[in-house]
Amino acid sequence: MSDLFNCAWREIQRRKARTTANLIGFTLTVAILIVMVSLMQFARDAAGKVLATTGTHFIAFAPRCVEEKCAAMVKDSAHEGFIANGVFTKLLEPGDLKKIVPYPAIKEISPYLLFKMRDKFDGHAFTIGGFDLSDSSVVGSTCCAPADLLPGGRFLRPDDSEKILLEEAYARERGQHVGDLLLIDDQAFTVIGIVNPGDRPAKADVYLPYAEAERVIAPHLTEPLKDRMNIILVQVANAKQQRDAIRRVQSILPEAISSSSSCWKPAVQVMGMNEQAVGLLTIIIALATVALALRSQWASVLERRHDIGILKALGWTNRIVVSLLVLESLLQAVLGGLLGCLLAVVILLFTPIRQIIGATAMVQITLSPLVMAGGLLLAIAGGIIAGLIPAWHAARQCPADALRQV
Repeated sequence: MSDLFNCAWREIQRRKARTTANLIGFTLTVAILIVMVSLMQFARDAAGKVLATTGTHFIAFAPRCVEEKCAAMVKDSAHEGFIANGVFTKLLEPGDLKKIVPYPAIKEISPYLLFKMRDKFDGHAFTIGGFDLSDSSVVGSTCCAPADLLPGGRFLRPDDSEKILLEEAYARERGQHVGDLLLIDDQAFTVIGIVNPGDRPAKADVYLPYAEAERVIAPHLTEPLKDRMNIILVQVANAKQQRDAIRRVQSILPEAISSSSSCWKPAVQVMGMNEQAVGLLTIIIALATVALALRSQWASVLERRHDIGILKALGWTNRIVVSLLVLESLLQAVLGGLLGCLLAVVILLFTPIRQIIGATAMVQITLSPLVMAGGLLLAIAGGIIAGLIPAWHAARQCPADALRQV
């Protein structure tokens, strides 16, 4: 075996131009594969950070019938009541939250009060939204968030008392600005911020902390709320788990209806497309590597047909000839693959490519050991295949025919 290795190594050194061309081919192919796959993974991960949280929220509520108890507990049930998606709803028990929480697909849940009432002074209808300030993630995705604030205001804090946020359209209609007082029944509240939450499923005209909302709603009811809610806010762990999370909630609350934007559906599709793109690119580069190496090795064998004929005439068997040619190709593939890995490291770590593509602290380009190993293995596989086919063809030639080649 050592003699065969030495023979292959001498042949590689003797044909410097051909060897250099093969090494450059393997080096560039492996480097391109590692760099491109790393960049594709970076793009996939960067997009995934956004797509995985796109639309990953919904609200759950149970519509009520007019004759049900939760209608009777509202003093003016014809005009006021707990509402969601434009319909009156039932009240849900605090224990319902505990049943939903221990589930992997659900990241966070929170109680929410959404109550429609009539103004005591002019009779106009508006909605009050009461949320738990400690559940900032799910509240921000389903209701309102500090990012929704218009300039000049601030968001609610846990220690705030008699302070409210107004939805922009309602504030404009009522002529309200930051710092103004707003009367709800006989209670005065200071407007500390105006928000535009877009199409959030739990948006309201007036936002208060949960306890404040309970206090404001209480005079309109015939009995205390006792920590009950009419809406459950749900934050899903990942867009791919949205359906699973909805099924979980509906299995616990069979009467519940879920409501969310449908943007999570295309987000899931795009995430799948990104993952497929990485795999497809890898296959294309792998085929190109094998084709390039095969062409080079075939040309090398054609150049050496006369030499191969001499070896066979001296008694070399087909097996030895094939082994020699495959070993030559394999050695070049290994050397080229290692150089390609080194070149990829230099490109990804020591060039401005990070700044060009906008790598951030949130998502960085990483050199995956699996990608590096995959690039090297691809070069080795390409070298074996590229050496085996021409070698088998050369070994099958008749020595006399090979010797006639000049």
